[in-house]
Amino acid sequence: MLSTMTQPLMGAVNTAVMGQLPDPKYIAAVSLGAILFNNLYWLFGFLRVSTTGYAAQAFGAADKRLGMLAFFKPLVLAMLISACCILFQKPILELYLAMIGAAPEVNELCRDYYYILIWGAPLVFGNYVTLGWLMGQTRVRASVFMQVSMNVLNMALSIWFVFWLHMDITGVAFATLLSQLYGGILSVVLMYYYGDFDYKALPWSELLDWREFIGMLQVNVNLMIRTACLLTVNNIIAAVGASFGTVVLAANAVLLQLKDIMSYLIDGMANGAAIFSGRAVGAKNGKLFAATIKMTFKWLVVLVAILMLGYHLSNEFFIRLFTNIEEVVAMAMTYNVFVLFYPVCAGIGMVLYGVFCGATKTAPVRNMMLMALLVFYLLQWQLVPLWGNSGLWLALLGFMLSQSIILLFYLSSLRRDFA
Repeated sequence: MLSTMTQPLMGAVNTAVMGQLPDPKYIAAVSLGAILFNNLYWLFGFLRVSTTGYAAQAFGAADKRLGMLAFFKPLVLAMLISACCILFQKPILELYLAMIGAAPEVNELCRDYYYILIWGAPLVFGNYVTLGWLMGQTRVRASVFMQVSMNVLNMALSIWFVFWLHMDITGVAFATLLSQLYGGILSVVLMYYYGDFDYKALPWSELLDWREFIGMLQVNVNLMIRTACLLTVNNIIAAVGASFGTVVLAANAVLLQLKDIMSYLIDGMANGAAIFSGRAVGAKNGKLFAATIKMTFKWLVVLVAILMLGYHLSNEFFIRLFTNIEEVVAMAMTYNVFVLFYPVCAGIGMVLYGVFCGATKTAPVRNMMLMALLVFYLLQWQLVPLWGNSGLWLALLGFMLSQSIILLFYLSSLRRDFA
């Protein structure tokens, strides 16, 4: 949970630092930039998720060769994807800005942020593969150290570059890029130490054989479709929020960062469920699988209660961590109740997503997300004209709740695989 929660903290730190500047255009620009990089990086987040599943299955089967392939296959794919992101960086940005339609000064700041950070794509995708492999092999302390140390460095550099060197939005961009470079170097060190690979025995013909990629790509395409649906929702939220003005866009950015931190805490539990369900599949252990489901739901209830109580008691404090602009704080307080109910709507769907990914049964995840996207589209189409930004947040909660309900129905078919 700690290692997973740190993933959104780079964007959160950038948002918080920009929120201390007097003009809301800075926090709006960083929020748009963060959403764009989420579009790029989350779309290929399967590199981490599927790597965890395959590495956990290799661990459960006690097969070092499979463990080696579980790392190098997605790493090859990660480098190809990052090369495409850098090659097509300009059309990606301009298409996104045209779609969002924010104010010109916000767009210009967003460009400054993006053209610096895009060069971190190979580092981010390599980090995804490393993190997924370490988690799947239950090297969780190493993944915690990697993620936490990256974010501590990012926080320190962001504060130094912005408040001491007065670099504004380019400061937070360079701080994040340098943190990603540190993470890339640390990934190499950790894999050398924990991988214990016999490189002479690495089956290069199998690694580069396109037929061997088919099964992995089928799993990954389903996860990619899921992520594309999530990004569609995020982009609709950004575009509709921008149409309500810069202050609403900035307030939504703060609340979405708080939502993301809750989300990644729950996702940490989902990663634990993925590790143990993957191990159960690899070892063909039905009892371990059933125990994983039971324990996951038990602790999910506890986590959701803690998140809701903590946020209810301290919502204004958390909002002010991100900005001291009073009009943005007041606007965020108007809509903060929707963040309060986010964990109870999203929790079951998120941990079951981990269970299905660990078992590498991703077709139900794909089907669930397509249905949930339809629910979101219908809700925002009906509710936004009636209730504005509140309708947008209600549509988001409906989107998350529908995922939980649909995956519960699919769970019975996954249980039958162990019958």
